Amino acid sequence: MYIRPKLLWWGLPAFLVLFLVGIALGMAGNRNAVEESSLVSHQTVDRRIEEQIALTALLDQLTEQKERSFIVYMKESALNGSYEQDRFRLEGEIGGHKLEIKRDDQQQVTVQIDGQAQDHAALPYALYTPHEHAELLKGVMQSLETTPVQDTSGQGWRGFHISVPSQEVTSLLDMWLGPSFPIKELSPELAKQIAVDYELWYDEKTGLVRQLEIQLLLKTSAGEKRDQLRFRL
Repeated sequence: MYIRPKLLWWGLPAFLVLFLVGIALGMAGNRNAVEESSLVSHQTVDRRIEEQIALTALLDQLTEQKERSFIVYMKESALNGSYEQDRFRLEGEIGGHKLEIKRDDQQQVTVQIDGQAQDHAALPYALYTPHEHAELLKGVMQSLETTPVQDTSGQGWRGFHISVPSQEVTSLLDMWLGPSFPIKELSPELAKQIAVDYELWYDEKTGLVRQLEIQLLLKTSAGEKRDQLRFRL
């Protein structure tokens, strides 16, 4: 087919127009992709902020200056009592022996087993209240990894699974295990083999905190070792 030179000159501008339109459409598509990616990023940030606000409000319930009844579950045993911030009293049976633990306003701790006074430093983690766990979590809020969870048992609970980063594990274990364990001497490499997770549950209807559960996982060459402590409120 023969194309006249005059028509060719008209065809060149038309080609350029189509070329520029193609570029414009491509740029618009890229811009839309960037905007969509930015929107998803903003939504993720907004959701994280909302979760942090909700979690902080729940933790605030545990640190209120008022007395609350609670139950401490340790393996097969349970201790009943009450706490107000870091002051508490607990009693129950462990291994067939009656245990009583109390800490007063002056931070004085007394422990009795079958009525006989004991060295409280030998008892790990039972000396710490939901108040202290909540305060510690609030102190590292920006580092926490939180995931909303829903109870499937039909109790109408919702909650958060809270993972503590390895750099914060040492301070948590120091509280978890008590003064008899030199946790602060742990190397960073060993700290990375330890995981501390919390689950905080609240009643969906009332918004009141019902349970705080702490899970400890230690990975060793011999396998994994787990421990668990649960506060029912």
